[in-house]
Amino acid sequence: MNFNKYVKHERYYGNHLYSYHHKEVEKRFYEALEKLGEPTGTDDAVFITLRLKSKSDWIIANNAANALEYKLCKYFWRKKGKKMLISGTAPFVSSIEHNLIRIKDHIHAIIRLKDLKQDFTHQEIEENITKIALSLEEVNTNSPDACEVRIFPFCDTTEEQAKEVGNSIEYICKTSSKHHNPLFKKPYSKERRKLIKTQL
Repeated sequence: MNFNKYVKHERYYGNHLYSYHHKEVEKRFYEALEKLGEPTGTDDAVFITLRLKSKSDWIIANNAANALEYKLCKYFWRKKGKKMLISGTAPFVSSIEHNLIRIKDHIHAIIRLKDLKQDFTHQEIEENITKIALSLEEVNTNSPDACEVRIFPFCDTTEEQAKEVGNSIEYICKTSSKHHNPLFKKPYSKERRKLIKTQL
């Protein structure tokens, strides 16, 4: 995929123009694409947005992003999901956005549902991802849009499909700058992972 097809040089939050750092966004775009893999197959992907509690900071957001990845990988890939997490090969990318004008800390994530041993309907995917997301203690469950889920084909068979994939990846990278990498996460320790209750 070519980043220049999906670049957005100007973005507004309310009436405020947000600074867009083209080179840094491009760098993160290809990092995310490498993690998810080229969209040449017939897999589905899910775009997830989580609204966090009002007093959230980067550490809290990092915990939520790690917990979301851990629980989703365990749910969709079972034992294989644990191996993917340990090896860093899970097709999951998340971004932490904070300190935006009038917008509280929140998380965007994309998970590619490839090589699943079990078939899921779109309704099952949406319901279970929402259930898992709302179980995280960092999420603001009082918000009507606490968890937003969008399922889309992760492929580039048509121009429209490629556009949706490219725009989704660009979107989670859009706040990248020389001083901020929204894709950066501090991984969970083995001890921390043991504390996460995962119902399968």
